[in-house]
Amino acid sequence: MNEVSSFITSGFNGVISPMARTTHEVLDGWNLVILAAVLLIVVINKQLYPRHFRQLLSVPGGVSHTNQLLREWTPTKSFIGFSFLASYIAVIALFLQKALVIFSRDVTQYNGFRFFLIVLAFVIGWISVRYIILSIMGWLFRQKEVFHRQTTVDLSISSYSSFVILFVLLLVLYIPNTIFVWVGIGILFVAALTKLILECIETRVYSKMPSFYIFLYFCTLEIIPLVLLLAAGMRYVTNNTVF
Repeated sequence: MNEVSSFITSGFNGVISPMARTTHEVLDGWNLVILAAVLLIVVINKQLYPRHFRQLLSVPGGVSHTNQLLREWTPTKSFIGFSFLASYIAVIALFLQKALVIFSRDVTQYNGFRFFLIVLAFVIGWISVRYIILSIMGWLFRQKEVFHRQTTVDLSISSYSSFVILFVLLLVLYIPNTIFVWVGIGILFVAALTKLILECIETRVYSKMPSFYIFLYFCTLEIIPLVLLLAAGMRYVTNNTVF
């Protein structure tokens, strides 16, 4: 048998450098833990506080629903109110993180748990500043009852928002497409607009303040921060800076 000569005439003298595998997956195990905890909170509140649960979700139905709720309990000082607010913060922070990951396509830098904590701290700070402003305005104009009405509406709409965003977030985790991210952003915008209208109605009915001033006040409190947040996020994705 004749020996077959090799077709390789020269060796390879270079260095092969390994390349990082590119992936577009945004789902991590801890994401599902957060979503499971949120669903567990909803189930616990539904089972332990069924009346309070229904009353809180009925607030968008009109001023009479808010009156009945506030005669019996104060949402901001209850377990159901605190737990729903915590769920809202966690869901919104996770959604904003995944939105940034999908828009930037940088899984390595933005998809970790540490960056989630940064976004979480930002959301907590944003909501805390908003509540502080509401509290100061209620104290300044001696409208403490208006403050309770505003925070009740805020908590009710935030609860609805977290429920809806939760399902959108599941789609984003398993199908990381910008379409679902924009759907979630649209839901947040509609929620902010609904919150603005309901808070204007509640404040106008109880305080008898001029509607124009109430609208300007809540526009400053609701719409402008949301627009600034979206603009800062887009600038951070494109230019890696918010300034």
